[in-house]
This record gives sequence, structure tokens and C-alpha cells, in this order.
Amino acid sequence: MCEENKKKEVNIFLNNIYRFVEKEIAKGKYEKAMAAISIAGEIQYQFNQEYVDTDLEKNISLIAKKIKPRYENKISELKVKEKNILFYDGFGLDTRGVVLMYLNALKKNGYHVIYVTDKNAVETQPEVHKLMKDADIIWEYINMNDKYTAWMEELTDIIIKRCPKAMFFYTKPNDVSGAVSFSLFEGKIDRHLIDLTDHAFWIGVNCNDYFLGSREMSASNQFFKRHIPKEKLIKLGVNLIVDRCDTHEKLPFDVTKERYIFSGGALYKTLGEEQNTYYKIVDHILQYNKDIKFLYAGFGDDSEMVKILEKYPDRAYLVGERKDYYYLIENCTLYLNTYPMFGGMMMKYSANAGKIPITLRHNADSDGLLLNQQEARIEYDTYQNLVEDVDKLLSDESYLKEREALLEGTVITEQRFVNNVRGVIEKHQTDYEHEVIEIDTSEFQKEFYLRFDLEEQKYKSVNYINRSLYGSMPWMNKILIKKFMNKLTRKNHK
Repeated sequence: MCEENKKKEVNIFLNNIYRFVEKEIAKGKYEKAMAAISIAGEIQYQFNQEYVDTDLEKNISLIAKKIKPRYENKISELKVKEKNILFYDGFGLDTRGVVLMYLNALKKNGYHVIYVTDKNAVETQPEVHKLMKDADIIWEYINMNDKYTAWMEELTDIIIKRCPKAMFFYTKPNDVSGAVSFSLFEGKIDRHLIDLTDHAFWIGVNCNDYFLGSREMSASNQFFKRHIPKEKLIKLGVNLIVDRCDTHEKLPFDVTKERYIFSGGALYKTLGEEQNTYYKIVDHILQYNKDIKFLYAGFGDDSEMVKILEKYPDRAYLVGERKDYYYLIENCTLYLNTYPMFGGMMMKYSANAGKIPITLRHNADSDGLLLNQQEARIEYDTYQNLVEDVDKLLSDESYLKEREALLEGTVITEQRFVNNVRGVIEKHQTDYEHEVIEIDTSEFQKEFYLRFDLEEQKYKSVNYINRSLYGSMPWMNKILIKKFMNKLTRKNHK
């Protein structure tokens, strides 16, 4: 697709989806409507040129209105239980920090936790279960892989059964089932969206009462782009739960004896910018600091990383995602943040470990993530300023120690987060507030625009949970045939 035609092609595709959704809702075909909304939501997230889609939000509210009569009696009779808090996790992953931190805070506050996630996570969350071993918690598992309507119904039944005082909405950007279910409880239960992807599109504006964000980017996009009233915005930075993993296998060198720069996260965060600035920084560090190694823990598109590995075969290393990432941070000399997309949690873990998270500013994306961030001097406005300071940090031990001392107190403590989670639930406030100023995201969005491929997204959307649409959308049938032929070809080559 030509770049100048990309926006037009996406708009045509989405407009067709909107019309289809409206027709299916009118016919009472909610499975098809929700499948189409999910596809459109994922495309909006990947394209990321809009932060809210009023058509999708309107139709989610309309579906909820249409199906509410079947739940009317049960919802009207629902008596919330003050100690019951429902945490809805649309991912079901094990080592994602945000889930662990919120669950820990709910446990420490003595709430009765209802944790709802995908049934596929029953045996795959040992760390979550370890954390909540002594908690007052009920584990609820629902099928998030078969039908959108069944998914929504299972979640709704759990909410009605458990009568929570408040709910947390922590999920994927296109989670139509969770959004419809939460919409049913407007005015009955306090609903809080955890703004996980504050830099990108998500569904959920109309189905939540309060919006929790940890940085100024969150407040800016919520107020100026998603048009959420200021009184619904709550600033809530998370503390860190440090997992001191005991096993450190398959490391390419002894991290306790070598000096190295550590970096990590999904590799796409280092791509999407013509100058490949992140890799220029790495190359400079290795070229001018001969005693320094470079270790990256992550996964994804390694097309640029491979060039570094080949140029410095005995000093640059790529390893997969690791549970002992904090151990690697603790032993490194400096932590290098990804660019053009930074890693917020890794930035916090680095500061917590007393290691400087070297961060090249990309507009105001990372503003407000640490306490006293400006005084900590972790950000640089230009490539040149960054590499000059890094060279000094690597060559002057006293200067390095002096700068590390500035990190003291930059990460929120566990007790403060625990208190603030209670403040959110009981008073809808924390002990600090957002500074709501508009942040220009145009350059950031341009990177998404250039990276986006509509045909690739359409191809990915042809999957089992969207099967209700197969007879209704001709483009899906073409992709089905293509997938079948590809599978047949692979089988014949075996």
C-alpha cells in the first residue's frame, strides 16, 4: 500500500466495519457485531492514528443496552460487598509487573479479591499464585478463545455472583467482551481502567468511571485525545515487586565479573525510526569503550540487532526474555533504555537497583515516570549529549557514583502504592495529581503509521474466534483460502 493512500484505505475498511456492526446489532447478531468491533479495535491499536473511536465506543454501549434487559433484575437487586474487589485480567500472563503490583496492594489492604482471567492461564501463572498464596482470593477462569458473547456472559455472571464494590479493567486494547460486560454495571459498581497502553488506542472510554495512569502522557491523551473529563483521571504510579530469581542459566558471560551495558524489552521498541538511533548509541558505546560488553534481553525483529552482534561478536549478546532480568540490572554498569519507544517498567527497575537508566528523550513520552525525574538527570535531549555523558560515566568511577546517588527516592515505595490503591477504591483519589498538559504525539504516531500494514492485520484477524464472520466478509474467505494453500504447501514439503 502506498504511504499516501494508507490512511484512506484504513478509513474505507473501518467505515465498512462500522456499517456492518450497526446492521448486525439491528438484527440482534451480537456475536458478529462484537467480532467486527474486536477486529476494528485491533486495527486502530496497530495503526494508532486515533486515541478513541467514537463509533466503536457507541456500538459497545448499544450492545450493552440491547442485552441489559436479560440481566436487569439481577443487576438491580445486586448489593455490593464493601470488601469485594474484582480484578479483570484480559492477558493471563505470569510475570507482568502491573498485575503483580495491583494484586499485592489489594492483598495488603485486606480486600477479598476476585481475580478473573483466561482459562488457558490455569496452570501458567506460578508467580501470581506464589504472590497470592496467603491472600483472601477467589480464582475465576473464563473462556476467552471461543465466542465473544460467551466470554461476555461468563464475565457478567461472575460479577453478579461476586458483588464487588469496585472493579479493575486491565486488558487488551480491543477487548470488546470485557467492555460490553463492564458497561452493564454503570452506576452500580465503580469501574477503573488501568491505562496500560497510554501511548496507543484502546477500547474502554464509555465502560469505565475512572482512568488510572502513571505518567503525564496518560493524562494528556486521556483528556485531550480521548476526551475524558479531568475529574475521572487519577494519577497512580506503581511500585515495584522485585523477583530475585535464583537461577541464572545460559548467560554468555559472567555478569558478576564483567562490565556491561544492559538493555531489554520487545525489540520493536528499538525500531521504526530512519536513523536507527538506538543502534547508533550501542555502536558508539562499544566502539569507544573497549572493556564494555552489551547484553540485550528480549525478543522480536532482530534485523538491526544482528548487525551489532556481527560487528562485535565477542562483546554484544542477545538473549531471550528472562525471569532474572533484575539480577542482570543489578550487576550492569548502566541500563540503556530502548528508543524510540522507551521501557517504562525497566526504567523503574533500573532506578530501583541504583543503576542509571540512560534515556534519550522522545518528545515527552517518558515524562513523570519517576519521582523527581528531572533532578535524577537520566534523560538526554540529543544523541550527542547522551553518548558524551555515557563515555564519561564509563570512564570516571566517582562521577558514576555521584550520578547513581541521584536515583535515591525516585521510585514509589510499596507502602505508598498500597495506600494509594485504597485511596482509589475508597475516595477516588491518590496523594498526588496529574499535571494535565497537552503532549505532542505526532512524531510518535508517525512511526506507527509507517510501520502499519493493513493486509497483514487483516490476515491475522482471520482466526477461530472470528469465525462467525467468515460468510459475511469476502476478504476473509480469500485469506482462508490462502492460509489453507500455505498449510498444504508446507505439508507437501515435509
